[in-house]
Amino acid sequence: MANKSRVNFVVTDLDDTIWDWLKMWYSSFEPYLKRISLEYGIDIEELTDDFKKVHQRYRTSESSFIYKDLETLSKENKATFELAKAGGKSILHEYYSLKKNNLELYTNVLETLQKIKQEGAMVIGFTESNAFFTKYRIKHLQLDGLFDCIYAPIDMEVPETVYRHYSEESWEPKKTEFRYLAKNTRKPAPEILEIIIRDFKASKENTIYIGDKLDKDISMAKDAGITCVYAKYGHKIESEQYELLKKVTHWTKEDVEREIEFKASHQTMPIADYTLEKSFKELEGYFTFYQFPQTKFIEPSYDNIIQVWAKTIDVQQHFNDIALRIRNITLTVFTFLIGAIGFTTKDHLYITISDNAVSYTALIAALGIIIIAAFFYMDRYWYHNLLVGAVNQGLEIEKKWGNIFPEMRLTNSIGNSSPHTFVLWKIHSKHKFLIFYGILAGSMFLIFCLTI
Repeated sequence: MANKSRVNFVVTDLDDTIWDWLKMWYSSFEPYLKRISLEYGIDIEELTDDFKKVHQRYRTSESSFIYKDLETLSKENKATFELAKAGGKSILHEYYSLKKNNLELYTNVLETLQKIKQEGAMVIGFTESNAFFTKYRIKHLQLDGLFDCIYAPIDMEVPETVYRHYSEESWEPKKTEFRYLAKNTRKPAPEILEIIIRDFKASKENTIYIGDKLDKDISMAKDAGITCVYAKYGHKIESEQYELLKKVTHWTKEDVEREIEFKASHQTMPIADYTLEKSFKELEGYFTFYQFPQTKFIEPSYDNIIQVWAKTIDVQQHFNDIALRIRNITLTVFTFLIGAIGFTTKDHLYITISDNAVSYTALIAALGIIIIAAFFYMDRYWYHNLLVGAVNQGLEIEKKWGNIFPEMRLTNSIGNSSPHTFVLWKIHSKHKFLIFYGILAGSMFLIFCLTI
């Protein structure tokens, strides 16, 4: 083809553009759904609705493994869920195996990406899928290094009851950098494309964006002023697979309303600048790829990274100190209240309210409950939330740079050492202040009940 456009910066969607996500999802979830229904005698429509609730709770259709949140499963069902059957796999093991064995690149994707990289162009991924799943696929499909960088939403939080057999570090790419987006990032998001362009100082004239959804990927690229390429081979909305996905989608009512508003403002589907009918390889017929001015990231200033991390640790310590001061003040107030209660009890002091004699002791205990509740609110919902934010930021820095600076794992180390087990209860930091304030408030409540 004559007059091919020159491109040195490629941004591409991943699911159903680079690999066949829908096939992988359907080939694992559909047997999973049917086996649960068959083995436990649960109506498949009820089970489908139950999975939809779980997917919406965790904001991804890949949270099906959190089976303990399924309301249709009894305690007895959940107790046998991970037990292997005679001559076969457990329900959960089979689900994971099918998911792994049905994850495949589309035809010619690997070869085409290799050629693009050989020419020196930069390749960036932009996905809605959580970073954990995306890292797994990058490693499993041997794409580590073919992507210079991937922008993906930060991982979802899973219940403590979920056991991951492999740590996140085991799937951490060695060459591909990950940059994290907000958890609820959804396409179209032209502002993120603008950020990607700005991050790498790329030229829009020499950039293309590739995706399989006209209403999301292509419209987003057009709104950002970037040449758009429609991966038509990955668009399979008229299929049995897609129909099941719609039944259990993680999209909430708000997501659907946003989609309706978007379609109302875009009366007609956008037309892509180029279309890949059958294969990713068709890119070679449209574009000439050439050297990006900077094929590697600017070497970061390690001094600055350490300073940012150290400042984050300082912020954690700051909010932790505030929390400890609040608790110390609470203890001081509690001690004062106990003293006042002892004094009023000793002297049998009462106040008459509507011809009823009420002891000062009961009133002081009631006031103590209110004061302790106020301190609890300030601690838990004010400064503790800020501490959690600082801790999460520290974890992100350590996740990104911990392989380069092994000593930079303080936040992670403290988090692992913090919990302790009492009898059969594993107590985390979020439980500790509940116990602390519960003992104080409970003591006041007991005194109130005894003296009222």
